[in-house]
Amino acid sequence: MKRPTEAAERTGARVVRGMTEQLLVASVDTALMAQNVAVAAESEGLGICYIGGIRNNPQQISDLLGLPEHVYPVFGMCLGYPAHDPDVKPRLPVEAILKEDTYSDDSELVAAYDDAMHAYYQSRKGGPKDTTWSRNLTPLFDTKLRPHMREFLVKRGFETRSRATPRLQASLPSNTSG
Repeated sequence: MKRPTEAAERTGARVVRGMTEQLLVASVDTALMAQNVAVAAESEGLGICYIGGIRNNPQQISDLLGLPEHVYPVFGMCLGYPAHDPDVKPRLPVEAILKEDTYSDDSELVAAYDDAMHAYYQSRKGGPKDTTWSRNLTPLFDTKLRPHMREFLVKRGFETRSRATPRLQASLPSNTSG
């Protein structure tokens, strides 16, 4: 959020920092940009790999890259020409992800996807692995995965507030309709 907040300040805006929405916008924008890079790279024959483990040591990564306040590492991305033609990894069916008008139960689709992923992991090059998509998600929900991230983000200027502090709120122009 460094560039957009500085741009807003140049216009004379009284910028409120540390809002949860700012963290979400920055993360979504980063993911959208990376996905566009991935599509472009793959169309040129490059392979890609996202590296979420970059958040294991976010301060060390920030120091290494010289990241200023209001900038944080979301993930890494490796690009290169594959040494071999890897097997195509199954993907969750579109019907499980894309919802029309209302959210629908996708438990049967997820169960089928777990079966497909188990078969893929058992037959893939580079060694079999006895797991499924659902089992791979377990650490996200049964442990405190990367508990250091909240403190790190607060130090970077992302306090994840949902409203301005009372003192700041009092100094902001009121929203009146006329």
